[in-house]
Amino acid sequence: MNDIYDRRLSIYLNVGLDDDGKDVIKAKTFSNVRLDTTDEELTEFAQKYVALSSGANTKNIVADYRML
Repeated sequence: MNDIYDRRLSIYLNVGLDDDGKDVIKAKTFSNVRLDTTDEELTEFAQKYVALSSGANTKNIVADYRML
């Protein structure tokens, strides 16, 4: 992990359906996530965030790394 200089966590939420019956997806991105955070800690945080997000369902969770 020495080459990683930035980490972001993106959570995509399915918040319902539009007028055409298609999923409405909203994204929440957290920047400057500590580099020593484990995948399990990120998953636990994402699950708690989703639970607090008005009953929205998780669509996808992405941890993004930027390398030197």
